[in-house]
Amino acid sequence: MATKFEIEKFDRNISFGIWQVKMRAILTQQGLQKALLGIEKMSSTLSQEEKQDMDERALAVIQLCLSNEVLREVIHEKSAAALWLKLESLYMTKSLTSKLHLKQRLFMLKMVEGTSVKTHLDEFNSILMDLENLEVKIEDEDQALLLLCSLPPSFKHFRETLLYGRDSISVEDVKSSLFSKELMDRDLTGCSSEGVSEGLVARGRSQERSFEKKKGERRSKSRNKFKICNYCKMKGHIKSECYGLKNKQKKEEKNPEKAAEVGVAKDECEDYVLSVNAVRSNDEWILDSGYSYHMCPYKDRFHTYEHDDGGVVLMGNNAPRKTIGIGSIRIKMYDGIVRTLTQVRHVLDLKKNLISLGTLEANGCKYSAEGGVLRVSRGALILMKVKRTNSLYTLIGTTVTGAAAAVSPSMSESEVTKLWHMRLGHMSEKGMTMLSKRGLLCGQSTGKVEFCEHCIFGKQRKVSFQTTIHRTKATLDYIHSDLWGPARVPSKGGARYFLTFIDDYSRKVWVFMLKHKDEVFMKFKQWKV
Repeated sequence: MATKFEIEKFDRNISFGIWQVKMRAILTQQGLQKALLGIEKMSSTLSQEEKQDMDERALAVIQLCLSNEVLREVIHEKSAAALWLKLESLYMTKSLTSKLHLKQRLFMLKMVEGTSVKTHLDEFNSILMDLENLEVKIEDEDQALLLLCSLPPSFKHFRETLLYGRDSISVEDVKSSLFSKELMDRDLTGCSSEGVSEGLVARGRSQERSFEKKKGERRSKSRNKFKICNYCKMKGHIKSECYGLKNKQKKEEKNPEKAAEVGVAKDECEDYVLSVNAVRSNDEWILDSGYSYHMCPYKDRFHTYEHDDGGVVLMGNNAPRKTIGIGSIRIKMYDGIVRTLTQVRHVLDLKKNLISLGTLEANGCKYSAEGGVLRVSRGALILMKVKRTNSLYTLIGTTVTGAAAAVSPSMSESEVTKLWHMRLGHMSEKGMTMLSKRGLLCGQSTGKVEFCEHCIFGKQRKVSFQTTIHRTKATLDYIHSDLWGPARVPSKGGARYFLTFIDDYSRKVWVFMLKHKDEVFMKFKQWKV
């Protein structure tokens, strides 16, 4: 009896290339792989009834390995070969856009500091496999260079060691060296490259040690020089000895009023506050299902903005915070594509930018977490990648600085005019007035443009061409000529071009049919004679 294997159902969130390989293996294991060729191309030794039975069984196996959403799209296909081709046309399209998107992901792929080598190589191999399915060939040496360039700055010496002093390099050499380096680092530091665990070290001293320090005595050499701090990621000390953490705790003790949180995530070592830490960058976006809306405390991050009295938002400690506006924010994602986050509330006194997973799900998005990375997708397209850091999910991407002075009712007419003048590439007053009358400036009216230095320096004068007038007094004084072609459909004589000569005085027209473009001069001499 054959062993039964089961694979994950394809639901657009997993790689179609990987699923396709597993699906072929299942069909091969059950002896049904020839059904993918179609009934007409099956072996002639099989009867028509056997061919039909094999095709029906292969069709059933493929359908059982599809999710309900995907199955609805291909449910009308009645043969295994037709279903297979339909899936390839939907999820493995070989269009120029798909190829460029995958190439962009490959060239811009960067390993995040602290990520394991295994996770990074898995993403790298996934992109290469998708490109190979689209018949895009990346040379082995180019793959090795791209993999080396995707490594973070901490791999600088590793990269230089591999690149210099070699006549050639392959991607397998880079991969094996990466795994060897990770294994060596793990042995030296006592923890994995992810920096998750820290070995317990007991540093004991004699109980009879005198508290009086004698002259010439030295402390024993630190045993932590190979350890990595879980807080600042620097070598030479552990978290309990980290001066950065101690300084942060002292600042928080001096400023207790800054301790308003949106939520707190528990960890075995300490509590991590979601929206309080003023020391960290204000460009981070935290994703969680505990928020009702997307929220941002910085007005200059908004791309579009409207003043709106949206009530109050309760923090994790039940402290109310007022919502003063709503708008959209543009974020450059992990793949370099800029996407717009809409319906973002402007809430003062927050210290972090917050994205609501519930709002994303309500807008048709799905999210799943695996290996410390949360992916937000719509259909087969991954919109966001989020990295787990200290039990918090932080978006991989940067905010594109929006229109900090977005048009709002509180702005004066001169400010509105100046803003639209700069937005529209220093357009003239007349042009902006016409756009305002047509209602194309968000309902705003413009006035007189104040002095603009950029317009003064940017103005360029041009000398207009004089109008040339040809007055012909006899035939053949002035001739107009034009060559047309090539035609998509040739004439019965095989001509694909025609050449015209028009006399300016009499308007007489001569037309010559040409098979090739290089016959023009010969026809001109023929016409002239």
